[in-house]
Amino acid sequence: MKRRTALGAFGAAATASVFGVPTARGAQLKLNPFEPADVLMITRKLAHTIGDDVVHWWAKLSRMVMLEKKSTPMWDVWVGAILKTNTIDDQGGYETTAISMVFYTDVKTGQYMEKFNNPITGKTVDIGYFPAKPRTTVSTLDDKKGGPQRPGYEVTSRHPLGPAMIIGDDVWVRDDDVTFMEPMTADAGPAFRVQDWNTYHGSVTDVANPEVLNAPATWHFNDILSFPPWLEMSDHPGDFMSRGFGRKTSSFDAFPKKLTGMIKMRHPEILKDPRAALDG
Repeated sequence: MKRRTALGAFGAAATASVFGVPTARGAQLKLNPFEPADVLMITRKLAHTIGDDVVHWWAKLSRMVMLEKKSTPMWDVWVGAILKTNTIDDQGGYETTAISMVFYTDVKTGQYMEKFNNPITGKTVDIGYFPAKPRTTVSTLDDKKGGPQRPGYEVTSRHPLGPAMIIGDDVWVRDDDVTFMEPMTADAGPAFRVQDWNTYHGSVTDVANPEVLNAPATWHFNDILSFPPWLEMSDHPGDFMSRGFGRKTSSFDAFPKKLTGMIKMRHPEILKDPRAALDG
């Protein structure tokens, strides 16, 4: 996830304070962006944490439909996410438990939506929000990340490790997810394909510092996926796409006020005690 705008008031000193980044740097690790173990560690520090703290992310995305190479804006998406991690092997593999709270808003008014007037079909549909419940994923050197399963479908999931790129004090790392669900019989239903492309960005100085367990980071996102059934696009050709950005924070207090208000409206229990929510 990537970000900056809404937290522009955070200066470097404030960011260091929020994340507990030491002012006196210890001996720096030598990071090799081509070494899988280093890439795994870079990803964990930027996207997650090596510590036991709860990580908070906020993100803003724009959803659109691409028809005949022309995009039609559909809605904006605000996301608030919390997560925790723990180490699962001696090679740096880790398990992440996360909750994502998703809110669709009108592109013109910014109002939260529960129904959507589809400009492509002319239908008004109920938005299919996913429940904000804990989900656990695994990231390891040999990429043993369990993908979703669906009866009647052949499911292929890929979660490539990196790559990372280092230029000066900037480090970027990709953390992508690709899942194809292909029906095995004609009556199983339509195929569903998801391609998520995440790019995390941070400071080499932070990532290479052994004392920094939770490095400040930003996020950029793009995806291409199949239309969700609730949108009722039927066999309409085209692609479902989005682009977005976000920021890692240490608490809900640093979220944009608009997002915090929507979380308070729909998920007050998570806002009150995020760790209890992650523990289920």
